[in-house]
Amino acid sequence: MRIGFLSPLALALLAGVSLQAQASGDDSCYPDWRVARDSLDACSNLPFLSPGNDSRVNLRLLLADKKTKPLTPDALNDDDLAQGFGPVPFPVYRLTPRTDASAEPDTKPDDSRTAELDTLLEPLGLKREEYKTAGAAFLNGEGSRCRSNDDDSATAFISQVIKADMPAAERTSLAKARLQLLATCEWEGPVLADPQQIQSADGQLFRTYLQAAADFYSGRFAEAESGFMALASASSPWLKETALYMTARTALNQAQANTYDEYGVPHLDRVDKAALAKAEQGFDAYVKAYPQGAYSASARGLLRRVYWLADDNNKLAAALAWELTQATDTQRNVTVDELVTEADNKLLMVTRDTVNTPMMQLVSDLMMMRAHTPPTLSREDLDKQKAVFANKPALYDYLLATYALYVEHQPDSALKRLPQEVPSNLDYFAFSQQTLRALALEDKKDWQGAQALWLKLLPLAKLPLQRDQLELALAMNYERSGQLAKVFAADSPISAKQVRYILLRSVAGPELLRQQIAQASDPLERETAQFVLLYKNLLRGQFATFLDDLKQLPTPAPEDKLGTSLGYVYSASQTLKLFQWNGDKAESGYACPSIAQTAATLQGDAKNPQGLNCLGEFILRNNLDGMPLEQARAAGSLGSTASDFKGETFSRLEGYKRVIADAKAPKNEKAYALFRAINCYAPAGYNSCGGQDVTPAVRKAWFRQLKSSFADTQWGKSLQYYW
Repeated sequence: MRIGFLSPLALALLAGVSLQAQASGDDSCYPDWRVARDSLDACSNLPFLSPGNDSRVNLRLLLADKKTKPLTPDALNDDDLAQGFGPVPFPVYRLTPRTDASAEPDTKPDDSRTAELDTLLEPLGLKREEYKTAGAAFLNGEGSRCRSNDDDSATAFISQVIKADMPAAERTSLAKARLQLLATCEWEGPVLADPQQIQSADGQLFRTYLQAAADFYSGRFAEAESGFMALASASSPWLKETALYMTARTALNQAQANTYDEYGVPHLDRVDKAALAKAEQGFDAYVKAYPQGAYSASARGLLRRVYWLADDNNKLAAALAWELTQATDTQRNVTVDELVTEADNKLLMVTRDTVNTPMMQLVSDLMMMRAHTPPTLSREDLDKQKAVFANKPALYDYLLATYALYVEHQPDSALKRLPQEVPSNLDYFAFSQQTLRALALEDKKDWQGAQALWLKLLPLAKLPLQRDQLELALAMNYERSGQLAKVFAADSPISAKQVRYILLRSVAGPELLRQQIAQASDPLERETAQFVLLYKNLLRGQFATFLDDLKQLPTPAPEDKLGTSLGYVYSASQTLKLFQWNGDKAESGYACPSIAQTAATLQGDAKNPQGLNCLGEFILRNNLDGMPLEQARAAGSLGSTASDFKGETFSRLEGYKRVIADAKAPKNEKAYALFRAINCYAPAGYNSCGGQDVTPAVRKAWFRQLKSSFADTQWGKSLQYYW
């Protein structure tokens, strides 16, 4: 992440390793479907100001209200869909333009800049292509002063040399020397542009600048400072301005010369404070003298770096806030997205001190309200911040309300701090206030009051992601208040597909599923409801009902993949053809009839050994062990209430145990049950079949039984180990 800048070209520095706490701990993101969250999940953000959001998201919401940059989340791509995402909750990366991670970084000079330089060089008899560029070898984001030693800076210098009053030979000599300097960051060759060849007054001034630049890029900061300072009264306006800027930049590089260790990690205690003070004075002087100067954007960016190195969080917060809310694009040395990342890395994640900038303090306080985030923000801490929000009382009230709800768990106190009237214009802050208000009502179990508020907000939600959040919130309200059918009513305002799929597969009962098979307008929703109905009937032992509902399945069954609608991620999937499994002889040699015949057998005799084994085969051969329909939802998330389907889910291991314990079970059936039960623990000793675990001693006894009483069966002969 970019956090600092070292050149007129808005050069970004790498953040220290210790600053990466906001990043996800996994290469993949998966959504956590809830609205109220008191701990960080960078993969599951919502469009209201929340302690559970990544701090960059909260900052972006505030900036959207200030018209700095609208919230324009990237459209869901195939990876997002494969991971089960809908529009909300969203991973933080969807708020910034995506780049192709597989693309090779472009380290070549920009063609347009090179063309401009070639045009300047042509009358001098020089060619740009004959000189390498050291600065271009550094990737965007690398913290090297040499990144500004490129075609831009060479073009600026040579264009001024051409305008200056000097003989043609001197122009050529100085231009050639500047091109030679492009090739390296360590100038150890002969003196640039021999002074014996430079006799004119202007030529000597430009040579002085060139030597100072060579010293700067080579790390000889004392010599560079002397050279640039000698040009403070130069007759050339460009030399005078650039020298003032470079004098400050030289002091900054001197200040941080020993700051980074061998791994690139900054140690602020190593900063040269005297040099840093000179750098701040120098950049302040430059910005004051040249508010619209060629380097004013860079100088402001470098001032932010000065404040960071000086550990002056108040100045840094104020500078970042100005850049984010008042500066124009031309006044910024980086993009808004890069500034948000800089604010996160260099301020929000590294300090808990109060700053005198309401926007930054609000985001920082929300971070400190997260559960298990030391140091804990106290009510006294918030009281002391009242002066910071003197001109922003609504922000302060929001902080107090959030604290009351998330930390003190006092919803009534939170409600007193929030507006009771719903405004007609729901910007993200007003939306946050009303969201918090509805969450406080739900915390009090006032489901009807919250439901009425969610419904009132729906037609007012005009900004990106607002309606998506409201549909999720309303669906959760219906679910937790025992009104699940309202989600699927004909006039339901909830159209979010993933929300509906989650509730169908996790909570819906048989009647609701049959209703959606008959009336859902979304074909995938109809097929999902049919799959869930058949699966749960079968696996919960409702065999007669399963056979009845199976009659509604056409032959052949639809082959559409029901992946994420069933909770699968990436390529894993199922289709309705599963329920037309014909029971072909498996690789183990154990033959089974169709799943319909197996269900009919178990309907007549729930303890039938072959029926139990074959239901296990159905699960095994179709990779249904631990499938998403059987995975419990996290408490408090969408779909986490009790399912309306009754009965316990069948597990292969429990089925095998019943056959093993059945004294009347045929030899072939019992031998296969022993074989499969032991293999439930292959190859690492962990149960992959569900049900109640058994000890190694039990597995050993099963193995001995198989190798003795059933030694003449193919499974007794083939099994060599137990686990």
